[in-house]
Amino acid sequence: MEHAATTMTKPVDPALFVEMVNVFQAAARRPLPAPKRRRPGYYLTDIPLNRGMLGTVQALRKKGGDVQAEPILFRLMHMGEIFEARERFGHFIRDRADTDGIDISEALLKAAAVARLTPNEAGPYFDLDDVLLHARRFDDKTDGGKGGAN
Repeated sequence: MEHAATTMTKPVDPALFVEMVNVFQAAARRPLPAPKRRRPGYYLTDIPLNRGMLGTVQALRKKGGDVQAEPILFRLMHMGEIFEARERFGHFIRDRADTDGIDISEALLKAAAVARLTPNEAGPYFDLDDVLLHARRFDDKTDGGKGGAN
């Protein structure tokens, strides 16, 4: 049987990952439905992370993508590591002119799907050099190397 950490850090299908990033973002904006009857037990707090993850899990189940669910969710949870090192990714992350948001290139999202996750004492984290290498590779495939965030 495969070790759980190994399963979680496996690369995933880049197109499916990009699709699930979009599902996550859409679900994160919608409030969780209130339980019909409150019973003793645990309930998810209605915060964007929980809403996004729940929406992603539901979408993966509908698609039959349960096999890749753990590594997709793990990579989604760790995307902040890439955004915290934004200066390393140049044209792959850009500020939006009309809002406070940012645009992230599809090449960078695909790179996050396949980049190496390296263990440390706190657990696996993105190998940012590998993320950049893959982002450049996907960028060259998608737009002839012109770059740009979506």
